[in-house]
Amino acid sequence: MTRVHVAWLARFGLAAAVATVGWMAWHGTGGGAMWAADALCLPPATSLDPMDVEVGPHVGQRAPDFTLPDLSGTPVRLSSLRGCPVLLDFWATWCKPCLTTVPKIEALRQKHVAQGLKVVAVNLDHRREDGARFLAANGYTGFIALWAPFTEARAVASLYGVQAIPHTVLIDRHGIIRFSGSPALLTDEVIAPWL
Repeated sequence: MTRVHVAWLARFGLAAAVATVGWMAWHGTGGGAMWAADALCLPPATSLDPMDVEVGPHVGQRAPDFTLPDLSGTPVRLSSLRGCPVLLDFWATWCKPCLTTVPKIEALRQKHVAQGLKVVAVNLDHRREDGARFLAANGYTGFIALWAPFTEARAVASLYGVQAIPHTVLIDRHGIIRFSGSPALLTDEVIAPWL
């Protein structure tokens, strides 16, 4: 193949990828119907290749991928949100501090929804109904709420080094962890550079 062919294929491949992501955003597919409901998420142009970054639970590492079902049972894969900044929140209704930080997470989501911020809320309750009831009663309909039996949800929390809840992880558009800790420490100043 000549350089012209390679350049043409590279441009065509990029255009096809952008068209596919745009189609998925428009039609609400790609790992959960809500993932692109409020903004088209694409990674910014940069020389960073996330595949060169080690996978792990620490700031500066690539977020471990996982799949858990949402409250309706539809599987949601974290990597399907690549291109969107994500707040990954681990919480439960039996956790009193969680009940005070969930409104803060919702306020951050609402403030930054136009920049594509998504909230993936991994519920660690033993019964799906407990988390679903709390979210519905408080109007938290913008979250991508995930629930699985406790051992499965706990395994995902362990991937992120979660020792106690509430615990929130900020993942940038490339899938790199930029914050991991108590949501009480999560401020606009922490989030802003990664939107």
